[in-house]
Amino acid sequence: MDKAQQIMQKVRRIELQARKMTTATFAGQYRSGFRGQGLEFDDFREYMPGDEPRFIDWKVTARTGTPYVRKFHEEREQALLLAVDVSGSMHYAGADSADTKLEYAATLAAVLTYSAVLNGDKVGLLLFGCAPTFYLPPVKGMKQCLRIVREILSAAPGGEDAGMATVSDLVLQTQRKRAIVFLMSDFLQEPDKKAIGQLNFRHELIPVRIHDRAELELPEAGRITFRDPESNALMQGNLADSALRSAHAKAMKAHLTEWERVFTQLGIDILDTRTAEDFIPQLRKLFNRRSRLFVR
Repeated sequence: MDKAQQIMQKVRRIELQARKMTTATFAGQYRSGFRGQGLEFDDFREYMPGDEPRFIDWKVTARTGTPYVRKFHEEREQALLLAVDVSGSMHYAGADSADTKLEYAATLAAVLTYSAVLNGDKVGLLLFGCAPTFYLPPVKGMKQCLRIVREILSAAPGGEDAGMATVSDLVLQTQRKRAIVFLMSDFLQEPDKKAIGQLNFRHELIPVRIHDRAELELPEAGRITFRDPESNALMQGNLADSALRSAHAKAMKAHLTEWERVFTQLGIDILDTRTAEDFIPQLRKLFNRRSRLFVR
């Protein structure tokens, strides 16, 4: 079986999974979680108690000396943009994971796309961590779902992590109109509060962090050769050494904690997933949290 046939086989498998996962109830939860988020700028007005702090316009506030918020009007349809990391590290799958992180992202993307399409929303795709980057403008229809899954799975392995400043610029340059942006990555890049803040200011940002358990907790084994999936550099290590495994786990925990600190400071809700686990329960919780947030 050639590569094209293998990809189409995976596309069909993921399509069937997504259709099964995306029930009418789940699509309704998607809508309740994002109602009122297809917004267009209308005007400014003075801040009133109860207004969302994230809508404060700091430039106008500084100029007038009085807090002002941006007013929006709701559009009848929304745009969903899936920004997916396809760098080398996303092609990794540990021993207890049936799918690579990228295949896991493709399944999650399919569920989100089906939910959006059932609600009459447009869906687009941005692939980063590859050269050249790939952008598919948001459109409606089920055909878009298959195209999105195919493009994600077809992304060639290799390529280094794009810095968050680069990713932010890519999204802002390609998606000019306000959208709901699901940013799917393992977030192995260094945290960048400024870049994430700029992206969240222009769009409704939802980071989706995808990890494989073997990356967080090295297995107890003997001497092995590690290969960096992005640089192809080789390194020897003895995983029988508990101090080595402990140091790695500590470093990974510190990295994740720093990212969480950035998201918390910016008021961004994150969807945290692992490839060996079903993402649907976490996705439902995310939608429920958001539906409560926007109840007036």
